[in-house]
Amino acid sequence: MKYGCTDKGFDAARLIIIFATLWIVLLFTELCSGDVSDELLEAIAAVESSNNPNAYNKAEQAAGLYQIRPIYLEDVNRILGCDKYSLTDRFDPEKSREIVTVYLNYYGRDKDVESLSRIHNGGPKGYKKESTKPYWQKVKEKLRVYEQN
Repeated sequence: MKYGCTDKGFDAARLIIIFATLWIVLLFTELCSGDVSDELLEAIAAVESSNNPNAYNKAEQAAGLYQIRPIYLEDVNRILGCDKYSLTDRFDPEKSREIVTVYLNYYGRDKDVESLSRIHNGGPKGYKKESTKPYWQKVKEKLRVYEQN
């Protein structure tokens, strides 16, 4: 009598692929459902692109609602462990929102809205940079507008 998965056509490689896929799905779900509020994402989009999903800054190669640069996108794909997003996804409002949410949940875990907005602007340690304070003021002003409406 034989025991194990080999009798049913399973092998170690298939099992590894199944577990890796499950891990990626769970990680993606966790990073897309964190503490980043809709209001903050809307304020960042208003500051970055005036809510224009087709906005493009040639000098920085920043694109879409959130003005996502290629390095930001590459970092998100690295965090997820796969090339889930492409450069053209930056122009898709839903996908760009996911990209920003993953990035901010990863680098901004347990951070306040000021830190999250400054991380978006200045990278993983952006919340510590003096240069991101003016950006935060712009985002804060947009948040006030949303609170009043």
